[in-house]
Amino acid sequence: MATLKDLPIVLLIEILSRLPAQSLLQFKSVCKLWYALINDPAIFSLQDKCIYINRRIIIGFQLYTYIPSIIKFSHTPDRSISILDVNNPSSDFRKNTIHGHSQGLVCLLYDRDIFLFNMMTEKFRKLPSSILHNEDPYEMFDSLTSGVGFGYDSKSGDFKVVRVVQFPDEEGAYNLLPLRVEIWELRKERWREIESPNFRYLMITGGCEMHHEGKSYWWSRNTKGNIIRTFDMSEEIFGKIPVPNNLVEEDVMLNPNISMRMLNGSIVVFHGSNAGNEKTFSVWEMEKDVFSWSKLMTIGPFFGVEKPLLFVSSDELLMEADEGQVISYHVKTHVTKVLPIKGRPRVFANTYFDFSYGPPPPPLPM
Repeated sequence: MATLKDLPIVLLIEILSRLPAQSLLQFKSVCKLWYALINDPAIFSLQDKCIYINRRIIIGFQLYTYIPSIIKFSHTPDRSISILDVNNPSSDFRKNTIHGHSQGLVCLLYDRDIFLFNMMTEKFRKLPSSILHNEDPYEMFDSLTSGVGFGYDSKSGDFKVVRVVQFPDEEGAYNLLPLRVEIWELRKERWREIESPNFRYLMITGGCEMHHEGKSYWWSRNTKGNIIRTFDMSEEIFGKIPVPNNLVEEDVMLNPNISMRMLNGSIVVFHGSNAGNEKTFSVWEMEKDVFSWSKLMTIGPFFGVEKPLLFVSSDELLMEADEGQVISYHVKTHVTKVLPIKGRPRVFANTYFDFSYGPPPPPLPM
């Protein structure tokens, strides 16, 4: 009688690539062959595209909660879409934002508290408080978390969290004292401080930060204008990338229509402009490993669109409508489709990212 071990490798890969992540986590212990296949990212290239979106839902008078949902886009010719609500990793009603994800692990920030959430096991862990403190024990002003990032260090084979902290001066002014930085390594389970960067400002807003393949990107400013600051988890060093020339002097606090995302491995920047009740968005793309920007496309004008969210593919873009709907927009045919998912108007998608259910992360102290 034939068994699963007798299946051709190609067929076995096809089966494994369609299983949910929780099953893969269990099946790793079946045999050495299965363990090797499940830990090979190449077998997951056939899986469906998934988008994680955090919905803000009103549950009472001036009371709301966050409902995470996964939008799954199939690779079948009909391009079917399914939506699944997942358990909120916390019953806390505070606003939470995502600051990186890797191999099923998600880093969330609740005010000053940092949590790691394993989407596969649904385990939730709060990291210890910061080890960075003001040198003046009588200081009345609080420190600010200026930036948080999470990613995988390919050199050490460990996951890391980076936190950038600002302290006020004697008069309570921020952005004047040097930033301080600490790193959390999951296997060592401790914070450690690293050398401070030579800049004093990061923009900590959902649209103006991004995390991709072990690097964090934050919108920032220097004496010459806007700039993108980077942090490499493996090298533990900061870098910088210029922004498109027309955005060097743009005030991000006054114009919320600026955001960073990824498309086919390259950084793209959305820049929106208003004309009455309509919005038009320019999409700028940076060449890979080259600090040169070119205008990729212009989309719009749109009526009733709040902002672009992210690209599902080169031709498909998810956008948020004024009333909280998520819209799928085909950039070539200009066909739009409203997805059956909705949150509170204008504050719908505070966190969102794309992912695939790849190999489960190694056992972690969660």
